[in-house]
Amino acid sequence: MPRRDGGLIGTPGSAPPPEPAPGTLVRQVTTKYGGHPHWEFDTIAHARDEVGTWLYMPAGSRMVRPARDVRTVVDSITLVPHTDPYVATFHAVEDDPTRRLRWRLYVDMTTPARWEAPDLVTMLDLDLDVVLTIDGQVETLDADELTEHRLTYGYPDDLVTLAERSAHDVADAVVRRHEPFGELGWTRLREAQGAFSR
Repeated sequence: MPRRDGGLIGTPGSAPPPEPAPGTLVRQVTTKYGGHPHWEFDTIAHARDEVGTWLYMPAGSRMVRPARDVRTVVDSITLVPHTDPYVATFHAVEDDPTRRLRWRLYVDMTTPARWEAPDLVTMLDLDLDVVLTIDGQVETLDADELTEHRLTYGYPDDLVTLAERSAHDVADAVVRRHEPFGELGWTRLREAQGAFSR
């Protein structure tokens, strides 16, 4: 898969990296194709299973990207799959009576994650997102952004195909409630809340 500098990252089927111990601070760094910076934030390693590594973020965690510096509204847990080209974040929206957050689940299409170290994971963001809204609707977002960036960043055709295929497959899995989008993500979130509650 294309690396931020146009090289290759992510080897589907490769052995997972040394497992971060539960409670380890893990930095998640996401870039756009060509090395353009995107989101960076710290998470807390919770668990690893056959699906991937689960990273917890308590409410109030800081997320930064160019021209944005925000604090999270609710607790969440992110699944970083071993080889699949996405990252999925499950939000504890029931803890937000103001309903400021529109999504129970937000899935970013990415290249397969690369573990640079047990405390650092990186990936390329591929623009398309699949969301499950608080009202139960499944939507695919940012197709216009993918079209724009295909031209401005010079995405190769196989990268566009990967993003579109991944979004289609993830949306179908969310609609059908196939795991990890059935109960597993929410179970992991509740576990992490119990383990790391302040």
